[in-house]
Amino acid sequence: MSTSTVAPSAPDAVARRRIRKVGGLGFRYALLIVLGLVLFAPFILSLFGSFKSNAEIVAYPPSLLPRGEWQVENWPRFLGTDVGGEAQLDGAVSIGLMAGLLTAFVTLLLTGLTNEFRGQRLSRSVGLPLTVLLTLAGGAASAVYVKVRTDARVVEWLTVGIAITVLLLIAVLLLAMSQPDWRRVLMALGWSLVAFAVLTVLIEQTAILAGGGRFWRWMFNTSVLSVMKACFQLVFCVMAAYAFARLRFRGREVIFAFMLTTMMIPGAVTLVPAYVLMSKLDWINRAYSIIIPGIVTAGSIFLLTQFLKSIPRELEESAYIDGASYFQTLKDVILPLARPALLTVFILQFQAMWNDYLSPLLYLQRRDMWVLNVALNIFKGQFRAELNLLLVAAMLNAIPILILFFLFNRYYIQGVAYAGIKG
Repeated sequence: MSTSTVAPSAPDAVARRRIRKVGGLGFRYALLIVLGLVLFAPFILSLFGSFKSNAEIVAYPPSLLPRGEWQVENWPRFLGTDVGGEAQLDGAVSIGLMAGLLTAFVTLLLTGLTNEFRGQRLSRSVGLPLTVLLTLAGGAASAVYVKVRTDARVVEWLTVGIAITVLLLIAVLLLAMSQPDWRRVLMALGWSLVAFAVLTVLIEQTAILAGGGRFWRWMFNTSVLSVMKACFQLVFCVMAAYAFARLRFRGREVIFAFMLTTMMIPGAVTLVPAYVLMSKLDWINRAYSIIIPGIVTAGSIFLLTQFLKSIPRELEESAYIDGASYFQTLKDVILPLARPALLTVFILQFQAMWNDYLSPLLYLQRRDMWVLNVALNIFKGQFRAELNLLLVAAMLNAIPILILFFLFNRYYIQGVAYAGIKG
């Protein structure tokens, strides 16, 4: 006696495959949701805990939501906390000068080569010396401003003036390599210095109005320093990465390898020498000690170099044929294509500065110059019994970074993925 099996019809097989596919996808999504909730559980508990009383936070068994009335007043209580200390002018001036320098540097690079000046061109023999003199005047004015406004010692206002002058000269020399219209460069430099002065005064006055040992001043310090450090690193690291990825020069591989070896040096090794140097320059409790030494990092240069190597060279060659210089090619061709990597570096460096604790603890010791991490650590020691206020502080420190990541996570993931395409 023989048995025979009946093959399932085509519609039934398709339906079964569809059910298995949908079920598999549903299981994966459910698993990811559960894992996400587990990973986010501390943040969720802290968020709801900020609306509880101290007794509810330590009660057992714990509860997710407040059992009684929601303690919304915890947030204004923390925001109104003042641990003492007045806003000092020298610290506000340093923050304003660094913000103004960043604005002038970026504005000059972006506008110095934008359009041709309609009229008689200015020769290089006249335009370059005038531009350099104007740059030196801007650096000297910055030094005088520091000396007059803060009654700083000679070493401070002199080194600040030299640092600002050197950075502005770097921008001018970059433009000079592109055979620019020197009338355009002079106009761009003039407006950049005006923006420098305006933003310096604006940020300085905002810092003073934010107060001393208050949350608003700590948030202001952290936000401004994080943005400035990330932007400075973005500008200088992308130029270094372009040189390593695209240009051919003697010793390139050796220099690149040496730069990578600096990533192996522990930060603790350079901690004491760096502090001694900042102290000798009289940059303690000044924004210069955070911004100037952190203009470039080997990690950011490496990430950008790997990304730029993946961009087709044919795009640059067509720009060279049209007469573009290296800097023009970088600004008009490479940077628009490197947006994912640029946003990745910005997010990483912004997050690194936002979460940094050791450097601000060493260099920014006054209460009006604290950043959030330092201030919250001191706050935790003084208000260790106020657990609900500590949770509010933790939320205010974490929320800006989460918002930044969720807004740009697509570019962040894309930039990290492309960075490993070509070695």
